[in-house]
Amino acid sequence: MSEESKESKKLQRRDFLAGLATVPVIGLFGAALMHQLAHDHYRNRLIGADLTLDQLASADDDYLRDLDGDPLRLGIIGSGSRGMNILESLGFSEKDAGNRSYGDLRIRLAGVCDVYDQAAERAMAVSGFNAFSRPASPLPKARRYTRYQEMLDDKEIDAVIIATPDHWHARMIMDAAAAGKHVYAEKCLTRTIEEVIQIKQALQRCNIVFQYGHQNRQQLSFHVARKMIAQNILGKITLLKTHTYRNTTRGAFNRHLDRKIDPGQVDWQQWLGDTPFYPFSPSRYFGWQKFFEYSGGLPAHMFSHEYDAINQVFDLGIPRSVMAMGGIYYWKDDRNTPDVFQAVFEYPERELLLTYDANLANTSTGEYESGAKVKEIVGSDAWMKLGLHITVFPDKHSEKFKSRIEQGVIEPNAPLLSFIPGMKENSIQAVTSASQKMYAGSGLISTYRNGKEVDVTYLHLREWLEGIRTGKPVSGTFQTAFEDAVTCHMATLSYREKRRVDWDVVKECVL
Repeated sequence: MSEESKESKKLQRRDFLAGLATVPVIGLFGAALMHQLAHDHYRNRLIGADLTLDQLASADDDYLRDLDGDPLRLGIIGSGSRGMNILESLGFSEKDAGNRSYGDLRIRLAGVCDVYDQAAERAMAVSGFNAFSRPASPLPKARRYTRYQEMLDDKEIDAVIIATPDHWHARMIMDAAAAGKHVYAEKCLTRTIEEVIQIKQALQRCNIVFQYGHQNRQQLSFHVARKMIAQNILGKITLLKTHTYRNTTRGAFNRHLDRKIDPGQVDWQQWLGDTPFYPFSPSRYFGWQKFFEYSGGLPAHMFSHEYDAINQVFDLGIPRSVMAMGGIYYWKDDRNTPDVFQAVFEYPERELLLTYDANLANTSTGEYESGAKVKEIVGSDAWMKLGLHITVFPDKHSEKFKSRIEQGVIEPNAPLLSFIPGMKENSIQAVTSASQKMYAGSGLISTYRNGKEVDVTYLHLREWLEGIRTGKPVSGTFQTAFEDAVTCHMATLSYREKRRVDWDVVKECVL
């Protein structure tokens, strides 16, 4: 190739990248540089898609608006670590809210129920002040309930947040619904598939607003990915890959084992419920995710996040079949759930597979890029890395991009497009290694609205509270919870029974 030809291709690619880098996503962050529509048209022609500015998910400053109506009186059942995270997201905290400026949710924490005295006292201590209320003023302290049924019987409670171990979810959700309390329930929905069916039947008889606690339903990148994939940029998609990799004691659910806890402060028999009796131990109490008596293991606690993200993008629903395997290969402690796990989920009608692999003894395989969990969406023309931001890579054998690859305008296996929320110039743009480094992920706890970082748990709870007041639909519907729980439990069942597990969509049962 002559030096002149090389330089021509270099200029073509440079102009292509420059065009991409100057395309704002209008509506996402308030940018309105309409004179750059010409670049948008050029980009669309080159990639064979129509990523027009008004087609991408909009996100505004609605979270700054105060909610209307009389204060809703909330009760929380389970005020451990996740329960306290939720309360802080709602504005109940002894800490200063810092520079967060969120709308007044018009709520008060009226009730706290926990079997551990110290946990209940922590939640009650923060109930008297809400950082987002206007004007900020002292609130009545929450009442302590020693049993959740007492809270549900109290007419002073309008809605409940359930943040207990999974083996209590089904009974509490059904009892709360029967009592007419609106429900926000943490994942995983249940411990078994049978409990999922029971909840479905119970909710059909009740008129409440239910929100499933997958707060990353508010994650902007998932909404944008859905719209990008709808434009067929990736070609025919046949494989979806998800992962969990951890390598810490806490990440393996060994929590607070050195903590001095007085068993006399814990109503251990109530915590056990109908599960088999074991003497009290911090390992079971704080690390209940390690035990099948109280949980569905890694699928229920880690894959659930990955599945829900993928389900948002593709509306996959429940797989036709699942095969799983794994074992306790590293953490030789008292756990009975695996620390290494793999599962394959088959969707023959969609002609694709979803895979999940987990390892609690290694993080070097690349799940975390800039702090964000990465899912891989594999198509015939390109593949997408999806986390808190999006990167699209063309395949060197792509038919869609063949001519542009031959011209040198597109480099195979080099980043083609990226969506990076929170950058100074928010855009769908070409990516270089330098611009990738500009983005620092903060974990799956925040998203962006008009370039500002916002707590996704706040947004998800706000959506639920607004749904209670106005009837506005919520994103964490029971249907999404049903699909998530059944899919996760199919993987657990396959592992435990060492067989392929099939789903009968008509009878709604496993085969």
